Amino acid sequence: MARLVNFTPTRGTGRIVQITPASINAIENYILWAETEVPRKVPIYMDRLAAHMAMTNQAFSRKMSFGPYDPTGMNTALAWRTPDQGIRRISQSYYLGWKMKKLGRGWFRVYNDSREAYFIEFGISTVGFGGQRRVPSRRIRRPVRKLAMVKTLRFMEKTWAYHRIWADVFKSKNAHGGFTQIVQAPAGGHERWEDITEHEAFSQFARNRRAGSGTVRLRHSGGSWQRRVRNRGSGTFNGPQLGSRLP
Repeated sequence: MARLVNFTPTRGTGRIVQITPASINAIENYILWAETEVPRKVPIYMDRLAAHMAMTNQAFSRKMSFGPYDPTGMNTALAWRTPDQGIRRISQSYYLGWKMKKLGRGWFRVYNDSREAYFIEFGISTVGFGGQRRVPSRRIRRPVRKLAMVKTLRFMEKTWAYHRIWADVFKSKNAHGGFTQIVQAPAGGHERWEDITEHEAFSQFARNRRAGSGTVRLRHSGGSWQRRVRNRGSGTFNGPQLGSRLP
């Protein structure tokens, strides 16, 4: 049994049915156009990109929270399901509690306002800092929020806008303090298919033929020519290198 809840899209997002990599690619094309033609509009399209990422994050969170419906809470066989299985819904407040709030231009927060969200995310256990970790076998944490972020980053990796993400991941070294920071490279971290003109495509093909590589890194898709290039990044960032350890 499932409950149908009406969805009202955020102002300015239009009537969204599903966000796909093609949706993100379209926004990326707008950003590239604005960077050359109307730089003052870049923040507007960057805000739209952030909004779509936040909605994708919210969608992954709700998908993992939409498990079997058990209004009585008496079906113990449905308890302690993993996020990939779908968290059991009793009052449905956890599933419906995933909200998206705009804090500023290009700044969104995805959160859950239900009482049980904390215990589902971090588990119910007798864990103490500096002591031996003792977690009851049936009270493990089910990190829906963390997994939703990982799924969002993997989703963005399939798009042309992945180079615009500046992701910091902090991992605790031990229970007494300290951490390792892993920073995603802002440019050159991956390759993407970029639309080019027919003239550019034939020029590239001529260079490939002279090098004996034929049509490598070229393709004709959707009625247009595309070239495989490394991402250029969206600016210069000064920060720790990949995997560096901070004090």
